[in-house]
Amino acid sequence: MLTIKNLHKSYKHGTNTTHVLKGINLDIEEGSFVSILGRSGSGKTTLLNVLSTLLEFDKGSIHIDGQNISKLGTRKINVIRNNYIGFVFQEFNLVKDMSVLDNVATPMILNGVRFKEARERALVALQQVGLEQYAKVRPVELSGGQQQRVAIARAIVNDQKIILCDEPTGALDDYTAVEILKLLKQLSETRTVIMVTHDEEFAKKYSNRIIMLVDGNIVKDDILEDIPVKAPSQKRKLSDHRAGFLNLFTYSFVSMDIDKKKFGNTFRTFSISLTLFIVVSIINQNLDVFTKRYLDFFVQSEVADRNIILDFIYQFLEQNITQLIQVILYILIGFCIVSYLFVFTINIITKKREIAVLKAFGASQEEIGILFMLRPIKFTMAIFKDTLLYTFILMLLLNGVFDFQAILYVEYYDFVVNIVQVIYGTLLSFTINIDSPLIDFHIHYLHVLPIFFIVLVLFMIGSLIPAYKISRSNTIRMLATE
Repeated sequence: MLTIKNLHKSYKHGTNTTHVLKGINLDIEEGSFVSILGRSGSGKTTLLNVLSTLLEFDKGSIHIDGQNISKLGTRKINVIRNNYIGFVFQEFNLVKDMSVLDNVATPMILNGVRFKEARERALVALQQVGLEQYAKVRPVELSGGQQQRVAIARAIVNDQKIILCDEPTGALDDYTAVEILKLLKQLSETRTVIMVTHDEEFAKKYSNRIIMLVDGNIVKDDILEDIPVKAPSQKRKLSDHRAGFLNLFTYSFVSMDIDKKKFGNTFRTFSISLTLFIVVSIINQNLDVFTKRYLDFFVQSEVADRNIILDFIYQFLEQNITQLIQVILYILIGFCIVSYLFVFTINIITKKREIAVLKAFGASQEEIGILFMLRPIKFTMAIFKDTLLYTFILMLLLNGVFDFQAILYVEYYDFVVNIVQVIYGTLLSFTINIDSPLIDFHIHYLHVLPIFFIVLVLFMIGSLIPAYKISRSNTIRMLATE
């Protein structure tokens, strides 16, 4: 299943070079459970990460199921990784804001499998690890052992032939660790399991082969038990399928979640700013009506004559109101954009590990860029949902939904009728895009849709740039450290 010849790997730190792997030669058969042991810095995790294609190597060759991956390009490496290699990390590396089911389905989704089918197969994988009842919960609601089982389900959902485990029991108590190792032992009957561990006792009990590394060299290679002779499995025909736009679009919705406790005030300010932008635009289009209804107080001769300050305010507003409104609008929309870029750039930076996981399961830079570009759609819809609510309330108030004069004259019927007329007129104006005679200020969906699409495009561009930049960097090394 795996052949390694004269494998070398080194790290450069400025002018210094650290030679980590020094000519490794290995043959690992299908159906093996191999444990790699060694002290910290011995090269065991580096070896695992090179085998997983998460790290490039200096020289030598690696053959997976007879295919030399040493000369393959990035896209072909992604295909090999998605079809052959499943990962089980010490830190689980599950996407916290996504359900367990969708975490497990991720490799399938990235491999172009339709969303419904990917979820069905993910549920089967969860049944194999005994967690189908937790399909709809989020990983943070599970214990460490349960999260590791989810990670194992994700590692086998695409029928991967090789399971690479980096200290899979390191963050677990002994009882839970035994359960995980039993599960891996069971999986090794049909797959090849390679595990890096510090625990020699566990390695001897559950694996059938132990490899000891010291200073980048194999110093011991013990076969603990013979691997049952089986007919070799049929060589897999690689499926070079991209995730596809529809998969990425759907995935962007299920994986999009921002910490509202952390950014809630920013979201609220954003919605209010957009609300004021829309309402002030409507006032600007109906300036004569607004002046007559709300500013006539200033031009009453009795008031104006008695207070020169009020007269000055009115004259100033009358002469400069349009320019003033335009300035306010530009400030508001500018503030919205800056707020958004700040929030989403921070959010994308916090998603570096998620980006690394996506790359580990075969996602290309372009697919990651598209995914993060699509995520603002859900965010923008949530923002505009609040914006429409705030706008509707302000429009009701602007149209005088509460006729307090009727209350003063004890005309409760007229008061209620006025409320019904204003609400009905505002809804009619918005939904049918007509000027209802029941109200003075009209909001049409055509007022909102252009703003929605302009903001959405700005958001998408604002997300694409940092996401694509981060995906181009070597974020995958976050998963490949020792």
